[in-house]
Amino acid sequence: MELHQIRHFVAVVETGSFTKGAQRAAVSQPAISASIARLEAELDVKLLDRRSSPIVPTAAGMRLLEAGKNILCACNSVRAEIKTIAAPQHLKLGILQSISSWRVSRLLSSFRRANSGVAIEVFDGTCEQLLEFLDDQQLDAILTIFDDEALKYASRALFKEPYVLAVPKEHRFAHRQSVKLAELDDEPFIVRTRCDRYQEVTNLLIARGVKLRVVYQTDQDDRALALVASGIGISLFPAHFDVPAVKQVPVSDLALVRTIGLLWSPEREDGDLKEFITFAESHAWTP
Repeated sequence: MELHQIRHFVAVVETGSFTKGAQRAAVSQPAISASIARLEAELDVKLLDRRSSPIVPTAAGMRLLEAGKNILCACNSVRAEIKTIAAPQHLKLGILQSISSWRVSRLLSSFRRANSGVAIEVFDGTCEQLLEFLDDQQLDAILTIFDDEALKYASRALFKEPYVLAVPKEHRFAHRQSVKLAELDDEPFIVRTRCDRYQEVTNLLIARGVKLRVVYQTDQDDRALALVASGIGISLFPAHFDVPAVKQVPVSDLALVRTIGLLWSPEREDGDLKEFITFAESHAWTP
């Protein structure tokens, strides 16, 4: 009994026809008929009931079908493992700096557990930097904000989120259903200089006549959240950040929403990248 005979037998049973089975196995019909005939002669048993249409397996054939599928599955698994050892797959991902490190960590650790044969290299940067790396083919895909520039790439949206006010849990805003921008006037404020909508928010506050009392500026989101939690000040954040000591409060007159997703070049869409795209789409991103 040889692997190609098992493969031929399974193809005929699953298609119910020697003709369709031969097409699936990419051999001629006489070749697949002869292959199964030799298998039946070797086992000295009829494996197929050729009188029925479609063709069905005999009782012995059903047993071989069950065992044959397991054998083929095991062989394919071993083949994939050996190919991975010989030539490991590398997936180069760009991650927007303003996406929560904890969320990114959960995604990548879950993906690696499910795809241990794929080696991942991660790069971070601003929207502009990541798009430049993608254009230069230095990255396979980037996890970033969708904007007008994203239209020229293959893409998959993953989640949308508003910008919210981050306050310490003991703050007077913490139990409010929402606040207005005007209420932030003269509040101690932590400015995220790496915020993707920094200039847009700044212009909006100026237009509303809101003057923030800036107590700290940083390009590190984790540092900003830690200082919010300590009571140093409040800050505006994308809603997917989740820190136990920080409460998120909607801002009713701040209509800013960002869409986060994956961008990649269509010509790079091979097996490991496809797997990552599908995995990221099913991942639980929001709290």
